[in-house]
Amino acid sequence: MMRPPRGEEEYLRLPLWMQALLVVLLAAVLAVAVLNVVDGWADWIVLGAIVAAAVGIMIAVNNRQYPTHKRSFTKDSDSKW
Repeated sequence: MMRPPRGEEEYLRLPLWMQALLVVLLAAVLAVAVLNVVDGWADWIVLGAIVAAAVGIMIAVNNRQYPTHKRSFTKDSDSKW
């Protein structure tokens, strides 16, 4: 896949304030939709399970297996390794 030139990438990104505005609007729309659909405590339990599963999936996908920094130990002649 061909990448656009470096200057064009900056134009394809939205400014930070616009990204924040879009996230706030999305959260408001989702909150209104949930409040209109949920009727009782059982619906809240199902919604909580869905949210917990989504958060668990995000953690599992984003978990780093290996450290990103250099290791601080060194091996010398006095080491028992």
